[in-house]
Amino acid sequence: MDGGIGLINPASSLSGDHALDAVATETAALVSRAAAIDQDGIYPAAQLRGLGDAGAYGLHLAAHSKRGHASLIDAIEAMALVSAACMSSGFCVWCQDSAAWYLEQTDNAALRARLQPGIAAGAIMAGTALSNAMKALSGTEDFRLRGKRVAGGYIVSGILPWVSNLGEDHWFGTMFENADDPTHRAMAMVRVGQDGVSIKQNAHFIALEGTGTFAVLFRRAFIADAQLLADPLGDMVARIRPGFILLQTGMGLGVIDAAIGLMREANLTQGHCNTNLRLSADAAEDQAGMIRERIAALAATPLERSRDYIRAVLRARLDVSEFCLEATQSAMLHWGACGYIHGSAVDRRVREAWFVAIITPSVRQLRRDIAALAEG
Repeated sequence: MDGGIGLINPASSLSGDHALDAVATETAALVSRAAAIDQDGIYPAAQLRGLGDAGAYGLHLAAHSKRGHASLIDAIEAMALVSAACMSSGFCVWCQDSAAWYLEQTDNAALRARLQPGIAAGAIMAGTALSNAMKALSGTEDFRLRGKRVAGGYIVSGILPWVSNLGEDHWFGTMFENADDPTHRAMAMVRVGQDGVSIKQNAHFIALEGTGTFAVLFRRAFIADAQLLADPLGDMVARIRPGFILLQTGMGLGVIDAAIGLMREANLTQGHCNTNLRLSADAAEDQAGMIRERIAALAATPLERSRDYIRAVLRARLDVSEFCLEATQSAMLHWGACGYIHGSAVDRRVREAWFVAIITPSVRQLRRDIAALAEG
């Protein structure tokens, strides 16, 4: 129970999918821990490693999918399963999936062979530190990391304020700017605890406290050539961007599923009060299904680069974010005062939906980028 509101099994397009039974079983263990993860900042290390054992992190990877082939939509739906139980954990799944996705697209085969098997299995935990870089590349921020070329690599300094799914010896992907040539950027995998790289907690959030989120400090850290995903950056962003963004929809879809479940649960005792609400559980499920169909079609070709395709990816991501806000608000209205209690399941879902809306690319950045593509 969360705040007196019971959790029921959320809707999911993966129900009855035997290939993901292990993921569903591991996810079930998160339900009882979700409140502590969210409110007390408990990082669910054992459950996250268990999800790796279950195959959750390898579904979109050619060499590591338990299906025998890479499937981005399966990775998205596995993330939705986790997020429907606990979006803090779902967010960590996205971090893990994204780091593996960078390695999937790199030309550095030795780095891929070194790290990707462990990340896919959950033996190596990994994050993604591209929020600043993505904003910098879109012209809304400056690069926070700068590197100076030296023999065998770069000396990198700077601070990244918020990077998630981190702990000692966790890895993460990031980008930095060449201090001597701002037009030259590089991307690398970095290990927390390697010389010059440390983490520090610098903020407490209104949700998702248990996500291993820290500031990362680079103090003349040596990033060896063997750690580079791309140098120069070249077309690496174009390769990773659609998959990076589409994977995020798994978080929002999971919260939408949970919100629909909460609406249906409320209707068991309060259905007579909810008949005239603008968004019903059935209507929400229909709308979520239509969004899922669009995402599945887009996920089939994540390396496509046409303007229309990128616009459709951004639009799908935006629609997930905005419908996530709408669905969780409707769940709150379905529960009324019972949902308006600190620590209730509805309270948590509303706060999780806010996060889906602000994570890079946020709703405002998505709308900006979609408008720019339309003008171009």
